[in-house]
Amino acid sequence: MATEIKIVLALASTLAVTGVLIPALHKLAHQIRLVDQPNHRKRHFQATPLTGGIATFCGFLVGLAVIGIDLQDYWTLLVGMAILLISGLLDDYVDICAALRLLLQVAVAALMVFYGGLEIQSLGLLFGEAYGPVLLGIWSVPFTIACVVFIVNAINMADGLDGLAGSSALVIFCLLSLTGWLDGAPFGLIAISMILAFSTMGFLMHNMRSPFRRRASVFLGDSGSMAIGFAIAWLAVALGTREGGAVDPITIAWILIIPSMDTLALFFRRLRQGRSPLSPDRAHLHHILLRCGHNVHQVVHSIH
Repeated sequence: MATEIKIVLALASTLAVTGVLIPALHKLAHQIRLVDQPNHRKRHFQATPLTGGIATFCGFLVGLAVIGIDLQDYWTLLVGMAILLISGLLDDYVDICAALRLLLQVAVAALMVFYGGLEIQSLGLLFGEAYGPVLLGIWSVPFTIACVVFIVNAINMADGLDGLAGSSALVIFCLLSLTGWLDGAPFGLIAISMILAFSTMGFLMHNMRSPFRRRASVFLGDSGSMAIGFAIAWLAVALGTREGGAVDPITIAWILIIPSMDTLALFFRRLRQGRSPLSPDRAHLHHILLRCGHNVHQVVHSIH
C-alpha cells in the first residue's frame, strides 16, 4: 500500500475512533463515577466524564497500527504515556497525592532519558555564533528531566477551560509535525506528531465550544492532559536533539512558549506567596482573561 494512502487511512482512523469512543464511554463513566463534579472552582454545572484521555490514547494506538511504522525507537513514548494515563485515571478517580504524581512524572522522564537516549546536551547558539553553542555538561540529564516534568504540568494546568488544553496541544502537534518535515526528520517522528494531532482533534469535537455545542461533553482529565503533555515533551526533545538536525532545543522552546510562560509565572507567584507551585488556584492566564470580561470562546482563541 502506498505511503500516502496509509497516512490518510491512519489519520482518518485516528479521528474516527477517538470521536466515536468518547460518546461510547459516556455511560460507563457515569456508572463508575469517573466524572468531574462541579464545585466553586469549576465553571461546568453538571457531572462531566473524564474519559477524553482514554479515547485520545486509543485513537492514537489505532493510528499507529494502521500506519505500521516500526515502534522500536518510540517505545519509551508509548510506555510513558500509558503510565501517566493510568496514574492520571487513578488521580481522577481517588485523588492520589501530588508527591506521588510528581514522582511518576520524573520516572517516565528518566525512562525517556536513560532508555530512550533522549537528552538535551546543548541549547544551541543561544547567544549567537560568536559565543558558540551552550553546552549543559553534567546538567544535561537533570535539565532534560526537569523540562519534561515542566511541560507535562504546563499542559495539565492549561486544562481549565473547554477546548483550551486540547486546542493548545493540537497547535503544538501541528507545529512539531511541520518542523520535523522541514528539518528532514524521520518519517516515524512526523507520523506520530500527525496522528497525535488527529486524535486530539477527535477529542476537541466533543470538548470545544462551537455554535453546535454550548459546553464540553467530556474532559481530558489528569490522565489525558499528562499523557498528552508527555507526548509533547518527548517529541520536542526528539526533534530538538536529533543527530544531523538543524533545529536546536531553544528553537523548539518557542513552539511551547504560551503554556510554558503561563506555568512559569504561576510557579514563581505561588513560591513568592509561600505556597506549593503545584497547588490549585484561579490565577492562570485564562482565569485572568475571564475576569477581564471575555467569554470562554474569546479566551481560548485569544491565547492561541
